[in-house]
Formats: sequence, structure tokens, C-alpha cells
Amino acid sequence: MLNNLFANINAASTATMVPLVAVTGFLDGIHPCAIAILIFFIAFLLTLQRSFKNIFWLGMVYIFVIFLTYLAIGVGLLSGIMFFGQHHFFAKVGSWLLIILGAVNLRDYFFPRIKLGLKLPSIPHDKIKNLLQKASFPTVAVAAFLVGLCSVPCSGGIYAAITALLASKTTFFTGFLYLLLYNLMFVAPLIILLILSANPYTLVKLGEWQQKNKSNQKLVMGLLMVVLGAAILTFFV
Repeated sequence: MLNNLFANINAASTATMVPLVAVTGFLDGIHPCAIAILIFFIAFLLTLQRSFKNIFWLGMVYIFVIFLTYLAIGVGLLSGIMFFGQHHFFAKVGSWLLIILGAVNLRDYFFPRIKLGLKLPSIPHDKIKNLLQKASFPTVAVAAFLVGLCSVPCSGGIYAAITALLASKTTFFTGFLYLLLYNLMFVAPLIILLILSANPYTLVKLGEWQQKNKSNQKLVMGLLMVVLGAAILTFFV
């Protein structure tokens, strides 16, 4: 029965690719890197007693720049893979990279004393916080750009695997549309968090929850990355 079900999966069909891209984009968007910085940013603005309108627009600038940065990275990767050819090879490489990064997250959960986890580098992290503290549109845009770049090593495994898969299964234009969908879903958790910031109490509780559940986040994300990488290798490549 399972063999018949799997045999009916068409990896290149819209019915398969749209939910795959949307779900993986949303899962990629709940990684701790960008969300932690946004929580810090909103909390800082609240201490300055800024209006929610001001917080909202500064937050939207932050999110939009992250969206553009991640989209540009994806388009560049998609173009590079299509230019060099060997699409299935890169899809396999991306899938194995995803599995390896997932294993790193699992190792961080089961062996937390080994300090080799995936996170924002310390120096850019401090620079980002300094820029956000100035709370102006240009400094927020620069900070968001740095977050977009620095979060790639932290959570880019899913993105790389999906982009390589798109290169192997679609045309460039269709792949670009899928990347738009992926990145819209990627920033969706940030938009939700920004809206919730209208209630300072909710924001404080979200920050506390994230601190308490960092290790569980690594476990869940690690398992999802390993399963997704294995699924792409099995059914899509």
C-alpha cells in the first residue's frame, strides 16, 4: 500500500511542490537566530516607550530587508546551480548537507557541553544589537541585512536543499516563484511576532518561552532537517 502511495508522488507537480516549499519555508523561519534578534529589538523599543505604530514600521523594515536578503541568496544559488548544470548532483549535496546540519542540532541537544552549535557569530551579533539600539530606519535595515547573511550558516541547510531541489525540478522562472513563496513563509513567523508585540506582556512571555525551550527547539529542528533531507533523497532526487 505504501509503495503504491509513494509511486503516485510527482515531485515536480504543483500539488507536491507548493506545500513542500511553503511548509519548509515556515519551519526555516522559526529558527532561533532571526526571531531572537527581533524579540530583542521590539523589547528595546518598548523600553523607549515608542508607539506601536513606530515599532510596527521599524519591524516591517527589518523583516522586509531580511526577506530581500534571503531571496537574493536563493536566486544567486539557483542561478549558480542551473549555470553549472548537474542539478541532481547539487540536490543530493544539499540533501546530505541538510542531514548533516540536522545531526549537528541533535548533537547540540544530546551533548550540550560540546560548544560547536549553529548560531550567529559573536561579533556580528554584537554589531547587530548596537545598530538596533539606534532605532532608525537606516540602522535597522543594515542590521536586518547582517541578520540575513549571518543566519545562513545557522539555518540555511533547509534553504540550500530546497533551492537545489527547485533547480533540479523546475525552470528558473518557476523556481524563482517558488523562492518567493518560500521566503514569504520564512518571514511569516516574524510578522506574527511583530503583531503580537502590541501586547508587551505577550512579548515578555514569548522571550521567556524561547529561553526555556532553546534545547527543545534544537531537537525538533534537528529531527525535521534529518527527515526532510532523507525524504528529498528518497522521493525527489
